[in-house]
Amino acid sequence: MPRPKQTKAEREAMRERILDAAYELLLEQGPDALSTRIIAERVGVSHMALYTYFENYDALTEALRARLREGREAQRAETLRQAEIGDVAAVMRESLVRYVTMAKEHPKMYMFMWVQPISRDPACREPHRPYQGNVRYLAQLVQLGIERGVFALRDPTLAAATVFAIIHAPLLFYHNGRLTDEGFRDQMSAEVLEAAMWYLTRET
Repeated sequence: MPRPKQTKAEREAMRERILDAAYELLLEQGPDALSTRIIAERVGVSHMALYTYFENYDALTEALRARLREGREAQRAETLRQAEIGDVAAVMRESLVRYVTMAKEHPKMYMFMWVQPISRDPACREPHRPYQGNVRYLAQLVQLGIERGVFALRDPTLAAATVFAIIHAPLLFYHNGRLTDEGFRDQMSAEVLEAAMWYLTRET
């Protein structure tokens, strides 16, 4: 007797369970351990059953990235609200520090978001969105700082992309194995934070 067809709500609930399992696995073991077989075992379904809910591995990881983006967007909305009523330079500094903190406290998640190559599979739509979302958010802070006379007059998107690149440089060097000294990484992170803030506040 065939199994009854799942309702839309049941399918969505199973998709969320799969993404929950993928997220837990990512935090525990990193992107290299993120396999459909292990995720299926955690959920308690067959390996092939996952493809009922996600077209392929890339579609699953893209859905996971989309979920992470949603959480960040909610956090950014609150941060922008704080910047509008408070010290925009302090909010910018805190936002840049947050990248460093994430890399140190959740290194495997950082690897997944910023070090692991992104698939060019057609199922992975707009693979550049995580980068664009971060730059767009920082650009809003830059624009607010310019309007208040706190930041130098620059193209907000270019300035945001520049400070984003500055703050991530030592983190990427460390996590891709080209910089192995953790203490030196932390010293560099402190230096580049000051360099990024200096860049934002000084006229060319």
